[in-house]
Amino acid sequence: MEDKGTEAAIDSRMLRLIEKCRRENRLVMNHICIRVENLDRMEKILAESLGIGADGFTRVEGPLFKGEAAVSGTWVNDEFYIELMEPLEKQTLGYDTGCGLPIGHLSEVGFLTPNLDAELERLGKLGWQVTDKISSDVSTEVKMDMDPPIGFPIELMEFKVPKKTD
Repeated sequence: MEDKGTEAAIDSRMLRLIEKCRRENRLVMNHICIRVENLDRMEKILAESLGIGADGFTRVEGPLFKGEAAVSGTWVNDEFYIELMEPLEKQTLGYDTGCGLPIGHLSEVGFLTPNLDAELERLGKLGWQVTDKISSDVSTEVKMDMDPPIGFPIELMEFKVPKKTD
């Protein structure tokens, strides 16, 4: 959802969140990403069962983080979307659901940042470490966690769209 290759492809809701992040000069939580076994099946289940993504999911184009086969997302409301990520390799960790099937896993909780370098420095002092990074003409994104992992990985995203001048 966050990287479609060109500024023109960025959803208007995302542009509003980017401006909010810059205006308030703070992190803005904008998505959660869950690892799933089968992306197509999960999209269908969420839409049919819970109404999430009933208007469709958007497949992410462009670079993906290591270990990701495919990513899609759908807006839940004007400020928050859910991403689904199908990993390259079958998941081996999980929780016993009592029904003999794997459940989705948290991939990350995503935040927009007005200044990625400053945020990396601030979080680094608190023990966060970069675990992966991707960049395009539109955005730079990093995944972070602590060592040892705390079960709450995050993704920071800084977009390279021009600042609004009203």
